[in-house]
Amino acid sequence: MRTPPLAILSIALVFLAGCAAQTAAVAPPPTAATTATTATERVVIRPVTDSGVPAPGYSVTDDQGIAVDCGGTSFGTQPSPVAVDDDILSCSPTSAYAVACWSDPLPSTVVCYRDPWARELVRMHNGGSFAAATAPSDARPLGLMLSDGDRCLIRTGGAWNDLADHPGWYGTYSCAAGGAVWAEASDGIDQSSPRWTVHLAPISGIGPLTSREVASAYYIGTRKD
Repeated sequence: MRTPPLAILSIALVFLAGCAAQTAAVAPPPTAATTATTATERVVIRPVTDSGVPAPGYSVTDDQGIAVDCGGTSFGTQPSPVAVDDDILSCSPTSAYAVACWSDPLPSTVVCYRDPWARELVRMHNGGSFAAATAPSDARPLGLMLSDGDRCLIRTGGAWNDLADHPGWYGTYSCAAGGAVWAEASDGIDQSSPRWTVHLAPISGIGPLTSREVASAYYIGTRKD
C-alpha cells in the first residue's frame, strides 16, 4: 500500500522536531570561562640581576643629563613603592622618574627601570648613597594595563590639577590616552574583587569620572643570579 505524500511529510516533520529536541537536551552548559570575568593578572618584571647588571633581554642607555639622589641626608633612603624585592630604591628628583633603581657596578651610578612595556633601563649618576632597604609590604603596580588597552604609569610627584567634580580626590596614575587614575584614598585601585577596577577622568581634572577594569598590573623585582 502506498503512503500518502502528506503522511510522509508529517512523519518527516515529527522526526526533525525530535532531533532538534534531542540536540537541545544534550547541549553542554556554558563553562565558567565564558561566564566569569578573568581576574586581574599580577606580573612581576625582573629587569636587573643581583649584581646590578641588566637581565637577559634588557639593555641600558646612559643618561648624563641628570643626576639623581638615592639616599642623601635631605632625601633619605626610600624603598621603591613598586618593588616586591629588597634593595630597590626610589630616587629624587621626581622629574627623573627614577621610581625603581638598583645600585650599578660602576661607581656612583644607578640603573633605573621606568616602563613595564619596554626592555630598556637607564643609567644615571647618583649623587647620594645607596643603602639597603626593605621592600614595602603593600607594593603598588608600576603600570596598569586597562581592559580597553590603555596603559597607565604610577605618579611619582609633581603638581597635578584637582578633579573638578570630586574635590579632595587626587591623581595616582597617568595614562597614555590622556586620562588619569583618580583616587579618593590610597592608590585608587579597587582590589575588592578578582577583577580590579579604577576610576578614570581626564588628566586635566575636567570631565566625567568613569570606571575601568584592570587587565594586568606590573610590579618590579630583582632577578637572582
